[in-house]
This record gives sequence, C-alpha cells and structure tokens, in this order.
Amino acid sequence: MSDVPEQQAPAPVAPMTRRERRARSRNTPAVLPKRALLARPLTMATTIAFAALVGLTGYASPDFVAVAVALAGLVLAWGWPQLLSLPSPRGTSAVLAVGTVLMTASVLLTREAPYLQWLPAALAVSVIAAFLHQLMRRDGRPRLTESVTSSVTGLAVVSAGIALAPVPQILHGEHALAAAMAGLGFGVLADPLIKVQRLRQWALFISMVVGGAAGMVVSVLAGHPKPWPAALLGLLAAAVAHAARRVMAVLPATAMPRAQLAVGASSSLLVGVVAYVVVRSPFFA
Repeated sequence: MSDVPEQQAPAPVAPMTRRERRARSRNTPAVLPKRALLARPLTMATTIAFAALVGLTGYASPDFVAVAVALAGLVLAWGWPQLLSLPSPRGTSAVLAVGTVLMTASVLLTREAPYLQWLPAALAVSVIAAFLHQLMRRDGRPRLTESVTSSVTGLAVVSAGIALAPVPQILHGEHALAAAMAGLGFGVLADPLIKVQRLRQWALFISMVVGGAAGMVVSVLAGHPKPWPAALLGLLAAAVAHAARRVMAVLPATAMPRAQLAVGASSSLLVGVVAYVVVRSPFFA
C-alpha cells in the first residue's frame, strides 16, 4: 500500500444567485481609468462650434445645415479610426467620407417632403462600400469583425446627424433647431464636473437641466409659442451628447487630438435623430 494520502476532490462551488451578484456589485465600487475622469477641452470646443454653426445656419437655409453636418461627418471620418484604434485607418476614413458625401447629397437633392426618403438608400450603399473595403484589404484582414462593426457604426452616427437637415423645413423648425443646439452647446459646460468626485454622478443631470434651460431661453427669445417642447429638445440634446462623451471617454486614444475631435463630432451628430423625432411628434405641433 502507498503511504501517499489520497487527495480529496475539491468541493463544487455553487454559482452565486442574482441577489448575491447584485449585492456584490453594490459593495464593489466601480473603478474608472483616470482618462475617463478628464474633461477634454478640444472635445468641448468641437461640440460648441458644431452647435453654433448648425444653430445659425438653420436660420439661413436647410442646405447650409446639411453642409454643416457634412463637415462634422468629415471630421468624424478623419478621427474615428484613431479613436477606436482600427486596422486599415485610411480605408475606414475613406468609407466614412464617401458615406458622408452620399448621405448629404441625398438630402440636398430632395426638394419635396419627405426630405429623408433617399437617406436609407445612401446609407445602404455606404454599408456596401464598407464591406467592399474589407474585401480589398491586403493586410490579412485582422480584427475583421471589429473593423466592419466600427465602420457601420460610424456611418450610423453620420446618418443620425443628417436628420438635422430637414428640421428647418418644418413649422418653427429653425427655432426648434436653435433650441436643440443651445442645449447641446450649453450642456457640454457640465463636462468638467466629472473631475469632482461629489458631483460626478450628478454631471448628466446638471447637463440636462442646463440644456433644457438653454432651449427654453432660446424659445422665449425667438418668440416660439411653445417653450416646453423647446426645453425638451435642449434637455434631450444635452443628455444624449453627454452620455455619448462619457461612454467614449474610457477609450485610450482620447488623449490624442484627432480622437478628441471625433468624440465631439460623434456626440454632436447623435443629437440629430432625437431633434428630428421630437419636432415631428404631435407634442411639438
């Protein structure tokens, strides 16, 4: 007989229940990287510049709004691959730039309502171009899924911004666009609060309050008969943009200028579809 004692099999570990997992998550504080707690001045400046440009061009012509959104789309195309550290950055930038031009042209060439009727077709062609780019890559196509997903996501962000172009065509649409851009521009002023530990969890709420107040002020100054829908526009614009910036703030590339420009452009473009839905809703009529 062997003198070596028999080793007992380890007892099976019972999986935690949902209640135990929730309790553990509450007791374990979330640790964010330091870069996620920094307010990027270049991102803030990009957001304010976009809001001012689109808000002013809304009173001039819907075509100028489309051109202003296209400029933001081209900025996004320039910095998006660096922000996400994508392979084949030149090809991805080219796809996003081509998609921006196609979607902008689909709105500029449509002179009757519905003004976004050709936008899905332009987006579909742009998505096909994104897949063709992957087929033409000669680097072995590493991180293929990530590259395709990122390209399509960038095109979706640009398409959301294109929805701002027909807003001035709607009754009081220029005032609505100005209210949304006021909420976007003033809501970004709450970004430095993320550096203050006591105010960090309230930064989104403060941004929404400031954005809603800015939208209401613009509505009152412009003589719009319904300030509350304008306040809703400013509140939602500030909330969507702030949330998008907070999500992208954890990316390592946000320390680079081009990536910061992409964060500002993408968070601003996402406001477009929100403004379009609110303006077209019965609540705004």
